Amino acid sequence: MPDCVIDATVIAMANGDIAGRRPGNTLDRRLTVIEQVGRGLRRLRYNTKLQGEYERIVRQYRNDAVELFFIVLADRSVFVTRNTLSRQDHATATQRCQWPGHDQHLIAAALEGDDPTIFVTEPLHVQCAPKILAHFRIHVADLG
Repeated sequence: MPDCVIDATVIAMANGDIAGRRPGNTLDRRLTVIEQVGRGLRRLRYNTKLQGEYERIVRQYRNDAVELFFIVLADRSVFVTRNTLSRQDHATATQRCQWPGHDQHLIAAALEGDDPTIFVTEPLHVQCAPKILAHFRIHVADLG
């Protein structure tokens, strides 16, 4: 089963009325990833920084998929103790890959995962995807 890390913005943008869901639209893509985690098709990886972001951004569950996400987070996910990268990995991520330094916790959570993917919404992250894959063997997927 492949591992994944989901940026908190993905969860925040999926936490709404699902009446706007249409096959292939951005809401559908976000909810689909959350549902894959819920069905056990992907294993969620997180660290304390991500957990804090999830809890701060989502104060109430507005749909079943987001509620399921928090159930999986508590019961069936992989907790990673690292919130930061090593000095060398941080330099590679920020200088060679142009990954935003304030989001190093996403890479830290994905490192050592099984074929990991980081799901993001920001174009800057998406632009870094080929270099992150080359240097860290971590996929970056756009759910923006």
